[in-house]
Amino acid sequence: MALLLRDREATPEAAPPPPDGAVLATVPDFACESCGAAMERGQDWCLECGTAAPGRLGTKPGWRAAFTVVGLTTLLLCCAVVAAYAALTSDAERTAAAPPAGSGDPITAQVPGTAAPGATPIQPGVTGPGVTPPATPPANGGTPLIPTTKPPASAQNTPIIPTKPPAAAANDDAGSGAATNDATGDGAAGSGSTGSNAASSPPADSPVTIDFAKDAARTYDPTERAGAEFGPAALAIDAKPDTVWDVTVPADGQPIAAGLVIDLGKPYALRSLRLATPTDGFTVEIYGAKSAKQLPEDVIDKRWIHLTDKKFVLDGEPIVLKGKGDGAKVQLVLLHFTTPADPDDPRVAIGDVKLRGTL
Repeated sequence: MALLLRDREATPEAAPPPPDGAVLATVPDFACESCGAAMERGQDWCLECGTAAPGRLGTKPGWRAAFTVVGLTTLLLCCAVVAAYAALTSDAERTAAAPPAGSGDPITAQVPGTAAPGATPIQPGVTGPGVTPPATPPANGGTPLIPTTKPPASAQNTPIIPTKPPAAAANDDAGSGAATNDATGDGAAGSGSTGSNAASSPPADSPVTIDFAKDAARTYDPTERAGAEFGPAALAIDAKPDTVWDVTVPADGQPIAAGLVIDLGKPYALRSLRLATPTDGFTVEIYGAKSAKQLPEDVIDKRWIHLTDKKFVLDGEPIVLKGKGDGAKVQLVLLHFTTPADPDDPRVAIGDVKLRGTL
């Protein structure tokens, strides 16, 4: 009972009504953040603009953090794209600058003495390191002639060229096809003149058989091939087919690469060549030189004029030289023998050389 009375006494008395029936003004607890209208405690929405009261929707993260995350992500993506492009560009530059790859074919060592693939083979007679310098040729005709920088003593001798009747010269000319035409220089001379008239007035360009001095022939052996044997060179021009100059080399499958040099005494425009030989079937290369003052060192020397080649030479067979080498007049003639008739017996023998030409 005492407690009830105490509570009643503690309860505040209600505010007295305003005098004269006036209405009391209500004080708002807070204002709307948007429009400033008065709002009371416990009011969730603004009655003027409908804005939620502070704290009504709770605390949510702002847009600033979201934009920060998106910006960082975009930046990292751009950096990754730039790095990938730089890496691809660097790889492309290294590939372009890389040296070309090899063919993968094995490298084959060259065997000494053989020509490399695609290289021009060296003809016999080439000089180079390890080759003995040429020596002065001996005076006799039986010793091989080694080309020197000085002319041989016999080159200065002028052989005597006897005059032969034009009719006889015409009958002996090889490769002319008509002896009378060569003797007279006119295809119709046989019908318009007698033999005596042709002999008394031969044309200026009538070919003659060239006579050689006794020492005009010499062996030509620029390579000094080991094992090569030579006969006396004078026997090739002594007009005796039974006496021969010959060359014999080892049966090793290599070219003979040697021959005869003949000094004509003066320049001739050559017409034909005949060789008396007991070794039919060999191959000969024929060269000429305009001057005998200095003997060319080997067959590839530019001073040699290549006239013609003849394979499988037969005894007494004519070899045409007319118009060869552009018709140049030559004083030296080289018979350079290459392939023998029998590889098991590599030998070439010459019993007589007969050359015809015009001055």
